[in-house]
Amino acid sequence: MESRSLSLSASAPAAGAHSGGKAEPRIAAGLTGRGLTRDLVVRLRDVHDGDPIGDATVTASASMIRPHAMQLSPWRVVEKRPGTYRARVQLLMPGTWTIHIGVTGDDVVEASAILRAKIGFSSSGASTTTPVATLPTQIEDTLTGSDFTTMAVLWIHGLAAMGWIIGVVIMAIALASDPALLTDGVHARVSRWYRRFGVWLHWGLVPVIVATGLYNLVYVTPFRLAWTPTEVRRLVDIPYGELYEAILIVKLALFAALLITATQVLRRTIRSAPAPDGTRTPSALTTLRTSLGVPGIVYVASVPLILAAAMALRYVHILSHVATVLNESS
Repeated sequence: MESRSLSLSASAPAAGAHSGGKAEPRIAAGLTGRGLTRDLVVRLRDVHDGDPIGDATVTASASMIRPHAMQLSPWRVVEKRPGTYRARVQLLMPGTWTIHIGVTGDDVVEASAILRAKIGFSSSGASTTTPVATLPTQIEDTLTGSDFTTMAVLWIHGLAAMGWIIGVVIMAIALASDPALLTDGVHARVSRWYRRFGVWLHWGLVPVIVATGLYNLVYVTPFRLAWTPTEVRRLVDIPYGELYEAILIVKLALFAALLITATQVLRRTIRSAPAPDGTRTPSALTTLRTSLGVPGIVYVASVPLILAAAMALRYVHILSHVATVLNESS
């Protein structure tokens, strides 16, 4: 009499790490048929959005320890429809078989899972079917070329943002008309340097920040962003999905305001010249307002706001991964 139960196991719980924009597979598998000839069914879905994963390379191998130790050569599991892969399995004898399933591909994070099935001879002619069940999936934790590229882009993005913030401080000093900020000689040298060279270096960081930010938007976001009403409704099923995208939209809006005011301040910096009247010492607020103008004040105020949005986005990013790991382990 054949036991129709399957025991499922893997060497590690599912990982929620996002890797270079590749799909992270959740592996489900089962066996259908009777006797020693079975059909292996493997289904792949993205951990983050649940979409079927096609065009992956799926391989399988089978082994058993009891009653005899034996190993079958690996075979290819062929995609029959998007996200669903099938292959015929010819087992050699009844017993508890362990089927090792591996997933690779250019657009898929390498992953593996283990399916254990107790196989026996069926005493009847009826076909025995075991439903496809989700397996604990092990995501490979080896670094690839795209991982190093992403880390390098994040590093450049951070350096550019740091230089941009320092540039804001130097800009405020260079454009200030209050000599009490620095001694006259130092203030004059800072002002001349910034107006001649520093302003171009400062604003040259903006396209670097934009380019690396777009890379992060496309390749580092932990799930596919929603741009239509239907996709927005789908965010309900993603841990912290709605909150993540809301913070991202706020950050993008702040950055758009930054680009507009930055352009205005750039024009003001090039065209204006320091003109302290020497009659009285203005207040700090007056100095800032007269030096930067309204666009400059908005520009400077946007710095802590964008940093707050960026930090919140990164924190929710981590929470999203933790929630995914917990969901996969439950």
